[in-house]
Amino acid sequence: MTHSICTSEGGELRYFQRLWRTLLAPNLDPRTKLEQLFEQETAEFGLDHAFLSHIDLENETERFEVTHGSHAALEPGATVPLSKTYCRKTIADPEGTVAVSDAVAEGWEDDPAYEAFELGSYLGTTVSVEDHLYGTLCFVGAAARDEPICDEEKAIVEMHSQWVAYTLDRFARPPFRETRPDVIGGRPVSSDEIDSMMDALRVRTRRVILMSLSGDTTEISVEALERHLNLENARMRLHHSDLPRLASAGYIEWDDESDTISTGPKFSEVEPLVQLLTEYDSAVPE
Repeated sequence: MTHSICTSEGGELRYFQRLWRTLLAPNLDPRTKLEQLFEQETAEFGLDHAFLSHIDLENETERFEVTHGSHAALEPGATVPLSKTYCRKTIADPEGTVAVSDAVAEGWEDDPAYEAFELGSYLGTTVSVEDHLYGTLCFVGAAARDEPICDEEKAIVEMHSQWVAYTLDRFARPPFRETRPDVIGGRPVSSDEIDSMMDALRVRTRRVILMSLSGDTTEISVEALERHLNLENARMRLHHSDLPRLASAGYIEWDDESDTISTGPKFSEVEPLVQLLTEYDSAVPE
């Protein structure tokens, strides 16, 4: 089945109205928007499944981040060798888009990707952020398509890819990753919370700030932090980078007037990791 935008007269306006209602909905998170897009567009393309993947060129793997449709090999979070995927052809294509209407008729029957996934049809395009490959956005079917995939359908999936790339570029952490509960300090935490904690702790100056607030100390002056850090432009770094970032995450509260910091509403979330670091590092401001 060919996409309705290619066949219906005057259907473009109705299609884009529905599309923008999904992608611009202010009360939906990016992952939910993409899941709804997949549900709508797999029906439009006459295909069974869809997925957004992240490709690791260094390790030559592909990880499925968001998927639609029931397929044993296309599960969110699953990682497969890139050499056994259809997408290896997509990222190598000069245009970055590959369409397979009938895999067997087009010579894919002996290909490792067909042997691994047994997909009869495939429409995929690359997703790039700041000119760097992120992964692919694909719509696939278990059987061959009744009608060949046309250029207009390729343009549609490329348009969806641009929205995904724009969304990825806007967020500090991958917005489409599935959140999975873990446990830190006896409390369930999501993958997003873990990412936030790791971001806070990966820089030494931010570690020192958080470590200074662990234990009995609940407030400290920024001047004391500057003295302890003993770094060139320490004040500028604290005021323009580290303090705003930690305050935005909710780990600290920063009083501009008194130029002091204290524990924030989410400090308890990161505190178990901070305490663990404190055991191995006594460099806490006086």
